[in-house]
Amino acid sequence: MKRNDRLKIGLNKKGILLLVLVCLHLPLFAGGQKEAVPAPAMRVGWGVEPDSLSPFVSYTQAGAEVFSLLYDSLVNFDENLVPQGNLASSWSLSSNQLEWTFNLVEGVKWHDGENFTSEDVKFSYELMMESGLGLYSDFLTGITEIECPDENTVIIRTEKPKANMLMITAPIVPEHIWKDVAFEDLELWENEHPIGTGPFSFVQWNSGEFLKLKANSSYFNGKPAIEELIFVLYANNDTMAQALKTGELDAAINMNVNQVKALKKEAGISVISAAAFGFTELSVNASLDPELQGNSNLQDPVVRQALEWALDKQNIIDVAYAGQGIPGTTLVPPDNFWHYEPAAGKKRSFNPEKAKSLLEAAGYRDSNGDGIREDGSGNSLIFNFMLRAKSAEEVKAGQMISGMLKNIGIGTEIETVDDGVLVDRIYAGEFDLFIWGWGTDVDPTTILAVMSTDQIGNLSDCNYSNPVYDEMLLEQSTLMNKTERQKMVWKMQEILYDDAPYIILFYDAAVQAVRTDRWQGWKQIPENGPYFFNLTSINYKNVFPVSGN
Repeated sequence: MKRNDRLKIGLNKKGILLLVLVCLHLPLFAGGQKEAVPAPAMRVGWGVEPDSLSPFVSYTQAGAEVFSLLYDSLVNFDENLVPQGNLASSWSLSSNQLEWTFNLVEGVKWHDGENFTSEDVKFSYELMMESGLGLYSDFLTGITEIECPDENTVIIRTEKPKANMLMITAPIVPEHIWKDVAFEDLELWENEHPIGTGPFSFVQWNSGEFLKLKANSSYFNGKPAIEELIFVLYANNDTMAQALKTGELDAAINMNVNQVKALKKEAGISVISAAAFGFTELSVNASLDPELQGNSNLQDPVVRQALEWALDKQNIIDVAYAGQGIPGTTLVPPDNFWHYEPAAGKKRSFNPEKAKSLLEAAGYRDSNGDGIREDGSGNSLIFNFMLRAKSAEEVKAGQMISGMLKNIGIGTEIETVDDGVLVDRIYAGEFDLFIWGWGTDVDPTTILAVMSTDQIGNLSDCNYSNPVYDEMLLEQSTLMNKTERQKMVWKMQEILYDDAPYIILFYDAAVQAVRTDRWQGWKQIPENGPYFFNLTSINYKNVFPVSGN
């Protein structure tokens, strides 16, 4: 998974985007089949850009989107998010479920003309596993050995059955380039001119301005109809919306929720607010480690649960996010096989009186009449609350949350900070509360790993630690029976819900727009999902110009 901004920059967050197969040429249909007209450049506006062009350094959704265009993985997803072959044409699993054999597509070349071979797969996976760096290394947990009997075959052996083997979307990088990067320099090497096998090749990146790619004319799955793809960075979403209206842009990814109604009135533009792969949470410093603690009263699950009872999530969504989003409960978003929804009697909905009664029963009372509760030692329940300055919506939501918590006798001291400061404070344990979010994947392992101690990536940004949960995280990844695995994944989410280190405020909405008067073939993926940041690169590869453009 990855930080959403609705991906956030900084921590080891994932949610990987994958490629799909397309035809070499995409025909236009208007009473009969015609040759596709030459495609102009496609300009896509977005509000965030990659933090790096290196798969070993980037931790953002924007980075993952670009990697899906420059690189290929062994397997990717189709428009229904079902695994299908990419660099791997076929695969098989041994009877003991510990050995996977992948047969590779023959004749694939890197963008610089060098031949792609099985050794590139082995090199990429082993480097990611050894370094533990980047968005993708956690997907490779459990792999013990990789063998290349010939140039077109990869054999991967695992210690235990690996349930998410076909969910590994790690980009395969060229050994002939990356072997010259010293191991200790992996986090420093910027990969300024990426070389991949993907549908697009790199042209130019002016950080803070634009990123330009061009179609890979020899792409083994067929050249895209987009000749040139340009991502344009906008600091102001209103400016981006205006550029879409005037035709300066062909698509826009990170739209503001308040722009939906206006854009729906524009001819030739399709704007959607779709369920995104991610959520926004109120994160609580639940650390038991004195070096990483904020306010020690947040170690008490009763206090953390009371926070959630106090929050009117729907009101926060309506006021701060223009109604775009669904009130959240657990770590895996709904409409996902792995989502656990608490039973009605257990679900913490808006009930400030319930919050007050829990705090009273646990001994948190306002003994001096100042409106703020104290613990048994007289320490006030006043929490530091960090909000991201770049997100007006999150600042507004934070102000609303502060008022709701005051209503139950909990005080907050709000700080608005930039992302870099927030990341530093999180790693140092110098926080009580903050708002941020995650992008998620089809497979539950990586988002569940956000709460792990150190078994898979040490991803926790709230310093939560539960040995039972950690053991279950490893075990669920070995369960090949999907129903059995689902039961364990549900139990893990139930544990987190009871312990409440995160309060899932809402499941995100992806507000995106495309020009249908210039390009056709746009698909929401999966059905009713987003156009972009949808765990595939289908729209980049499959759209083609409207006749006459």
